[in-house]
Amino acid sequence: MLRKWTSVLLILVVFLPLGSSFAEEVNDESQANKHNWQVYSTDYEEIDVGTHEYTYWKNFIRQKRTCQISHRIKTTVYYCDAHDHTRSETHLEEIIHSERHKDN
Repeated sequence: MLRKWTSVLLILVVFLPLGSSFAEEVNDESQANKHNWQVYSTDYEEIDVGTHEYTYWKNFIRQKRTCQISHRIKTTVYYCDAHDHTRSETHLEEIIHSERHKDN
């Protein structure tokens, strides 16, 4: 389940910016005026992507805990006042684990 969500987010993060930048390049060549992109808004969102179990040693006894994983996503919206266009960029800022642990 975790691999499924991770792969979906990876596809979104990698391919969405590529598709929008390609369309932007085509539009820039066809228009005489250049875009005047300005940052319109920035939004941060935390998305719960699942859990995993990890083991650790306490007093020579092996124990298990569950760690909640979430992704922090940053979305920046740009606005061009010359053409009344908008575009957005989405980036994975960080992967947050609820527990501090080492991956073994």
